[in-house]
Amino acid sequence: AEMARVLADSNHVPLHRLSLLVHSVSILHKSLDSMPEDENWKALTRNSANLRVYIMAFDVKSDDMLRILKPSIPLERIHFDSYITCVSGAVVDLISRQYDKFLTHFILMNDVIDMSGFPDLSDNRNEDPLVLLAWRCTRLSLLAVHGYTVWAHNLIAIARLRGSDLKVLEVTEESIDFDQGELADQ
Repeated sequence: AEMARVLADSNHVPLHRLSLLVHSVSILHKSLDSMPEDENWKALTRNSANLRVYIMAFDVKSDDMLRILKPSIPLERIHFDSYITCVSGAVVDLISRQYDKFLTHFILMNDVIDMSGFPDLSDNRNEDPLVLLAWRCTRLSLLAVHGYTVWAHNLIAIARLRGSDLKVLEVTEESIDFDQGELADQ
């Protein structure tokens, strides 16, 4: 928060890019209480109107991400990489609602070894958070998913929603799953 206040001062040259690394180990040793609040981000973007933020999160719990992701962050790129914990559908949904104007890159990687299969962000809901992300985030040009279940019909929906604007759609073959009815039709 203090860094954001200093950078928001009109004496400073406006920022264009801010890259943030959030790691579970750093969260263990430091409180999230010193993270910038929404007012801090608003002040920073007033002085740096073209600011875009890139967040890389390693093994950060979904609850912690919900505390970090403030509405006024001009988030352009986010990369989740997990070895211990998984990102929730609620975090993906929040990102798609809050950052629909700026988000261009969304990378979701899970290296958790779980014999029961890959986590499914849709939680058996009708709305898949990745499809909603593709629908809401009209500037999305890169979507990469590794180690999470992506249903084949949702993958097709994502590709159709973004069309040729989606330059990179990267999903590992093991992540793609089919409904049993779809398999019978194939």
